[in-house]
Amino acid sequence: MHTIVENFCLYYKEFNQDSIAGLDSIYDQNAVFEDPIGKVEGLNDLKHHFRKMMSNVSYCRFKITDVVANDGQAFITWTMSFAHPKLNGHKEITVTGVSEIKFDERITYHRDYFDVGSMFYEQVPILKTIIQALKKRLVA
Repeated sequence: MHTIVENFCLYYKEFNQDSIAGLDSIYDQNAVFEDPIGKVEGLNDLKHHFRKMMSNVSYCRFKITDVVANDGQAFITWTMSFAHPKLNGHKEITVTGVSEIKFDERITYHRDYFDVGSMFYEQVPILKTIIQALKKRLVA
């Protein structure tokens, strides 16, 4: 496995406010980051985005489940576990996803694919009830 991919996996294993400063070691200054919530361009904007996202998160861990990599590109499947005081009664939330990264000397592009509904919307009691009812109607 490529060193950048290994460093990426190690970096996200225990992700928190303090680790955001370490983004410099794996991301290019002009890196682009995308996920279902939005898109940011540039390392400084990525740091700001992560600081904002992590501001109230009690903890966030990624368990890497598989890596497929070749020259300059990798797909990493993961399970993220986190807790947030305003979601799910501050109980752990688990979300599975995939990160696509492209790199030269550092990561130039990072896109995360995951179900934003299971991450946020289904953690709010009234929305959870509505979403579950909609899901039942789709399979009925």
